[in-house]
Amino acid sequence: MNEEDFFGLEREQKIRKSGVRSIYTPHQPIHSIKLFFGREALVKRLIEQINTPGQHALLYGDRGVGKSSLANVTAHLLLKNLIKGKLYTKRCDSQDSFETILAEPLKEVGIDLRVASETKSHKEGGSAGVQIPVIATGSITSYNENTFRLRSPGHRLSPSYAAEALKDLEGLIVIDESDAIRTAGDKRRLSEFIKLLSDGDCKLKVLMVGIAQTAEDLMEAHQSVQRCLKETKLERMSDNELRLIIEGGANKLKLLFQPDVVDAIIRMSWGYPHFTHLLALKCAEDAIAEGRQEITHANLQVAVRRAVEDAEETLRRTYADATRSSGTDMYRQILCGAASIEKEEFTAKELRNAVSKITQRKVQQTELNNYFQRLVSEKGATILKRITKGVYRFNDPRIPSFIRIANHQVWASASKPTEQ
Repeated sequence: MNEEDFFGLEREQKIRKSGVRSIYTPHQPIHSIKLFFGREALVKRLIEQINTPGQHALLYGDRGVGKSSLANVTAHLLLKNLIKGKLYTKRCDSQDSFETILAEPLKEVGIDLRVASETKSHKEGGSAGVQIPVIATGSITSYNENTFRLRSPGHRLSPSYAAEALKDLEGLIVIDESDAIRTAGDKRRLSEFIKLLSDGDCKLKVLMVGIAQTAEDLMEAHQSVQRCLKETKLERMSDNELRLIIEGGANKLKLLFQPDVVDAIIRMSWGYPHFTHLLALKCAEDAIAEGRQEITHANLQVAVRRAVEDAEETLRRTYADATRSSGTDMYRQILCGAASIEKEEFTAKELRNAVSKITQRKVQQTELNNYFQRLVSEKGATILKRITKGVYRFNDPRIPSFIRIANHQVWASASKPTEQ
C-alpha cells in the first residue's frame, strides 16, 4: 500500500473526481436546477406567487425538508426568466436585524448603513458604549464624531424609509433562516416593509424562508400583511419524490441501486430529503471507491453505520442521552417502536403495540410508564412530548428518521412499510 494511501487519499481522489458529493448533498442546499428532483408543483406555486404584482412569498416548515434548496431553485428560475435586476440573498443568524437584512439592497441605491460605536465620557468617570445605526447617502467613506451624535441611540431604520428608498429597485430578496432574526421588533418591521412594498406596487420582491410549524412563528405581522405575503408550508417529501432523488443521482453517476436498497433508504428517510441524500451518498461513495456500479443491501449496512457517525451532533446526542442505561435496553426499544409508527402523533395504544412487536412480548402501559420520566414531558425538555393525555410525538420531527437509521436491523424486521 502506498504510504500516503494509509490516510485514504486514493479513496478521496476517486470520490472527488466522481463529483458524487455535488449530487448527493446532505450538508448543504441544492443550487443547481439539474440536481433538483421532485417539488415541481411547489416551485411553480412560488413562482406564480412572486410573479404576481403586490405579492411576496413565505416558505416555512421543519428542519431538513428542503426549504433552502427549493428557495434556491425558485430564485434561479425567477431571475433567469421573469425578474429583472439582482438576487440579494441573506442567510440570517442570531445577530441579524432589520438593518443588516436590507443593507445590501439599500447600498445598491446609494444608501450605506454603518454601525458605529459612540463612547460617552461622564464627569463621574467611566464610559458607556452604544451601537447606533447610521444612515449615510451617496459615497461617503468616513465619519466624524459629530456625524454619530446627530443620531440618537434609539434611532432605527424605519420600514417606510426603506420601502421608499427601494421602490424603484428591481430584483429579489431571499431571506433564509428567518427564524433566527433576533427580536420580535425586527420581525414586525420586516412585515411592515413587505406590506409597504406591496402597497406601493414596487418591483422588488421578497421570498422569506424559515423553520417553523406555523407562519405566525416566523412573522410578528398584522393581519393586513397576509394578503400580500402568501404562505407555503413545506411538508415531508413523498416516497416517489425521495425515489427520484436516489435514482436521478444514480443515473448521473452511472450507478445502480438495487430496488430493495432504494426502498430501505426511503423507509428510513421518512420524508426527509436530508437523510435520503446522506444514505445515498454513503452508499455511492463506497461503490465509487471500490470501482463498482451496483449497490446492494450489504453495501447499505456499511453506509448506515457511516451515516450515523456523520449525522448532526444534536440528533446523536439527543438519542444517546435518552437511551443511555447500563441495566436495560427498554429505552431504545420504546423509541424504536415510536419511530416505527407511520404517524407524527401517536396514541399510547399504538406505542404499546409497536413496542410489543419489537420485544416480541405483550407490553403493558404500566411498564412503559416506568420509563416515561426520562423520555416524556409536556414542555419539550425530553425526546418525546405529551400532546394530551395518551397522545405523544417526537420533539424533533427528524429524530424518527435517525432512530430508524441507527437501529436499521431491529427496526426493519419489526416494521411493515406503508405507502404515504
